[in-house]
This record gives sequence, structure tokens and C-alpha cells, in this order.
Amino acid sequence: MATRYPELFKPFQIGRCRIKNRIAMAPMHLGGRMDSDGNMTDEVIDYYEARAKGGVGMIYSCGFNPPGPESGSIATSAFRNPSKFVAKVSKLMDKVHAYDTKMFIEVGTGVGRVAFPGALDGTPVAPSAVPNRWDPNLMCRALTKEEIETIIRGLIEAAGYIKQTGADGICIGGAYGGYMTDQFYTAFTNQRDDEYGYGSNKVMEDVIRGIHQVCGDTFPIDVRISPRHYMKAPMTSVLPGEEYKEYGRDIGETIKLAQELEKLGVNSLLIGNGCYDSFYWLYPPSYQEEGLWLADAKKIKEAVNIPVICAGKLNTPEIANKAIAEGFIDAAAIGRPSLADPDWANKARRGQPEEIRPCIGCEIGCIGRVFADGLVTCAVNPQCFYEKTDPVTPADVKKKVAVIGGGIGGMEAARVAAIRGHEVELYEKSDKLGGLFNQAAVPDFKREDHRLLAWYPLQLKKVGVKVHLNTEIKTKDLENLQADEIIFAIGTKPRVISLPGVKESVTTSDLLTGRVKPGERVVIVGGGQVGCEAALWLSNLGKKVTIVETLPALMSGRAQAPLPVSLMMLDMLKAANIETYTSASFRRYEDGAVIVSDASGEHKIPVDTVAQSVGFVTDNALYQWASENLSVPVWNVGDSREPAHVLNSVRDGFFVGKNI
Repeated sequence: MATRYPELFKPFQIGRCRIKNRIAMAPMHLGGRMDSDGNMTDEVIDYYEARAKGGVGMIYSCGFNPPGPESGSIATSAFRNPSKFVAKVSKLMDKVHAYDTKMFIEVGTGVGRVAFPGALDGTPVAPSAVPNRWDPNLMCRALTKEEIETIIRGLIEAAGYIKQTGADGICIGGAYGGYMTDQFYTAFTNQRDDEYGYGSNKVMEDVIRGIHQVCGDTFPIDVRISPRHYMKAPMTSVLPGEEYKEYGRDIGETIKLAQELEKLGVNSLLIGNGCYDSFYWLYPPSYQEEGLWLADAKKIKEAVNIPVICAGKLNTPEIANKAIAEGFIDAAAIGRPSLADPDWANKARRGQPEEIRPCIGCEIGCIGRVFADGLVTCAVNPQCFYEKTDPVTPADVKKKVAVIGGGIGGMEAARVAAIRGHEVELYEKSDKLGGLFNQAAVPDFKREDHRLLAWYPLQLKKVGVKVHLNTEIKTKDLENLQADEIIFAIGTKPRVISLPGVKESVTTSDLLTGRVKPGERVVIVGGGQVGCEAALWLSNLGKKVTIVETLPALMSGRAQAPLPVSLMMLDMLKAANIETYTSASFRRYEDGAVIVSDASGEHKIPVDTVAQSVGFVTDNALYQWASENLSVPVWNVGDSREPAHVLNSVRDGFFVGKNI
């Protein structure tokens, strides 16, 4: 039977390396998953093996940096112990090659001006003396010529070690993402007047020629490049569709660079747009369009005769296959979607896109954890990095399990328990599954959430969970369930506070669910992620919206959003002309207006609807009663245990369902 996505499964060549299909696993930060020396752990090897088994044609590893002039936690280098590096990566090669998957190891030169100050030990360095991206008062020291030569030698030596591992090729973090090498190829960060100055290609020339000398001319070399930076100014991004003059590197400069790289013997290019100054282009959240890098990738592809591989929210097989078929790219790099579902490629081959567990672009488990020094994982896939240590195995004793609540946590618990062979019935008081996540999916810029809301019911049906909608379980009903164990996943209720002068409390949940129709002028009390998304949604509907927040900044509370998410949302709020008051207090409502105060005094805001977005409280009364009165084991998962986010709900549901 012919595959539904024929372009994805045609082999292609990178130099002399034949790759069985056109699906690559994109390189991604692994954060705390590496060991203290910067080497791969066994769980990292298991993680990559799972994606090879899942059908990808090639894998780009996470990035490794040779020792260089930078210091601090960012300077950890696996190449300080070459024998250990070779041993670990060789073990990985044995694993992935068993599935006829090729692997390229990525190396870079460091971070330069984009280093987070907390990760530094001493003064940051960069091609020139320019301000740090995150703290403009922190000036970088310009690299000396000797230090640049050390960086180049380090990359060449690293390539030799990489070839020793049996890797199929090397990926160089080139003029990409705003990192150190990219800074040599960007005018405002390279003000040198020597042979390494802007306009020179000496860094990459010396690296590529050196790799050819050490590894031979036939060892495949891939280079990452960013076609454009999407910057209006330092530390200032551009929103999609916004007219602007590029402050960083533009597409014309990158086309010229790509052609020079091809002449030097580079075998393929890996495209990724943006930089740290335009963080939400480099790490696009759910608010960004799918396939957002393709148009620029096509311009690079039209200018060279080597394969162009591109990532950038190619979340579905349809998008990836179409991009190849229409000549935008030669192969699709799947990054975060491969975290969500390691079997993405195999499911695409079988023509089952609906079976793919979707990436929702939340960035909570991946990008959010990388830049918070956490352990990288996936919000919707609790087995990411635990593929072998936390398998779902058949239950020794089959039980009757009742799940109360059909939100994300409840559905995950029901799914996993049923896979293990338990007889599972799920009770949901509303007319549809999804719980609070249905509200999160209402705004038009949260469309990826709908895929997860479609995926879970399909999986429940597939594993035989009996679902009862419009069925509210009360204390008197619990005994009649005749369950061996009961999982409570009832979720949360919106927190409501007293607002002087407001007679009837309305929450953003009321607006998102349609229980309350908003007036033309809306004041939202609370500027966390929920409040900000609701404000933008209302503004897109034509409402005049104002946000009032007690903290000094929006989206800065206890449950902070990942940095690319918050940066893009704040820019969208500004572009939508949504008025905001921070470090502000709601004083009273009177005569059709809200009175708020901040450091500048009191402000009168005409309003038709006042909506609260001040968090959520657990809805766990039924669980508490059951834990005190029932003899069967009871469990509480997700938001009804503790209001948090989708990652916590999925993990709670998974581990309870897995261990019953």
C-alpha cells in the first residue's frame, strides 16, 4: 500500500551519506540531561534511540562546544575528556544505526553576547565589545585573535573525535541563532577591523578546510544558518506581518553566505530563523504560525545545489510533505514534535496522523526548562527521557477503575490504566472531554491545543475506556461505582476575590466558555498568562480591553510562562493597543467605570464588563470525602491536586494510571 506522504519517505543524500527518508530529528538543547562533564547519559542515549526506532531518517544531536575562552556553566565541554566523549557517542551510534538511522553530531563555538548573566563566570566575550543581550549594562570583551584561533582549532579537533565515534557527519552551529559564530556574520556584533571582521568568511573557511584535512573530504558537513534575524533593534523582535527594516542579518547576506559555504564543500544546510533578540522566532511558541521558516528556506534552496533541511513548527506530516513537494525544502526537521511523540515518523508512514500525540507549542517542558536550568522533557509526553525506565506494562491484577473528571489529567490516567489492562470508566459532568483545557483552546492563536483535545478521546476509544458524559458524580454515587480504585481529576474552579462596587463576579472563564457575553469595554483584573491571552482574544473580537495587575510586570507571577511565550505575548498586547496598569490596585467600581491606582495616581477606566483572572483553586471536596469515607484506594491528580499547568496534569495522570 502506498504511503500517504510520499515525499517524506523518499531517500536523499548528504554528500555520500544516504538517508532513508526525509524526516530528521532537529537538534535541541537537553539542559540538565547531560552529565557533569557535558557528556551523554544513558537516558539521553535511550531518548535518541527511541526516535531512531520511531522511524526518523536522521538525527541531529544536541550541541557540544569545544573548550574556549568562555567560563562558567556555559563552558562545560565534553571534549575536555575526549575518550569519554568517544565512548558515549559510539554507544549511541551502535543503537541508532541498528534502525538504519543516520546521526550528525552538532558542535558550536559558544554563546558570546547572548549568554545569560547567571551562567557566566567573569566577563562575557564576543567578536567585538558589544552589550550583553539580556543586560545591556554588561559589556562583552572582544575576543583576541589568539582566542579566535583557539576556537577554530577546537572545532577541528572536535570533528576528529566525532568521526572516531562512527557518526555519519558533523553539524556546525554556523551563522545561526545569534550564537557566537553568528555574531561574526552580523554587522552590529562584529565591528572588528582585522581578518575576522564583518564581511569576512575566515572563521567558517578555516573550520571547514580544517575538518576536511582531519576527517577527509568525504566526511559529511552540515551547517546551521539563520536566513534572517527578525530584529528591529537590539533586544527588539518583529511580530509576524509587521513591516520593518532588518537590524540584524537579512536574507540577501545569508544567501551569499550559503553559496560560499557550498563552494567550500559543505554538504547540506540546516535552516532556523531568528536569534536571541527575536527569541520567539528562534523558539516559536504556539502563537506563531506553523511552517514559519519555510518561505526563507525556499530562497536559500533556490540559491544552492545542496540539500536544505528546515524545522520551524512542521508539526504534522501534511505540512512537512507539502513543503517538500512544493520545493520549499529538501527534508523536514522535526524538533519538539519528536519530543511529544517519538513515533511521529512511523505513524506518518502508516498514514495515521491522528495517532500522533501533538506538540502544542506550550514550551513548558522543553524551552521553558532549558532556560530555567531544569530537566528537559515534554509537557504532553511524560515518558520523554524515560522511554526505558518508565515503560507502561500490563497490570499483574486487572481491576475496575473509575476516573472522575475528563480533563487532561483524568484522560491520561484513564488511557494509561486501560493500556495496562484495567477496566476503566470515566465520568465527566459536562457534555465534552477536555476540562479547563477547552477554555485555553478558545483563542484563535491557540489552535494547536485542539489537536490534543482531539487526540485524547481517540485514544480513550482505542483502548476501550467507557466514557460517561453529562454525568456528575456526587458522594452518594461513589459506592455504586463498585470500583476497585477511584481516580479523582475534577480540576479547579476560578478563584474569585471581592472587588469593591462589583456586585456580580465574572471571570475570564465565564467569557471564554460563553456563559457571560462581554460588553464592548472590558477590564481584566489579573495579568498572568490566562488573563493576557483572554485580553488579546477579546481585543481580536473588537473589544476595548484594559489589564490591571498588582505585580510590577505582566506574566510574572508564580507560574511564569516560558520566555519566548511571554515575550511574544507582551509584544502582541502592545501591538493590539491593550492598555495595561502594573503595580496597580483595583480601588472600586462606580458609575460605569473602574478606578485603579498606581504610582502615578488614580485612573478612571470606563467599563461594561469587569472580569477576574486571579488564578484557580482546587475542586477537591469530593476527593477529600472519599479519602476519609471509602475503603478503596483513591487518588487525586492534576489541577484538583494542585492548580498548575498541562505538564503536571499529564504527569499525575500517567504515573497514577501506570502504578495502579
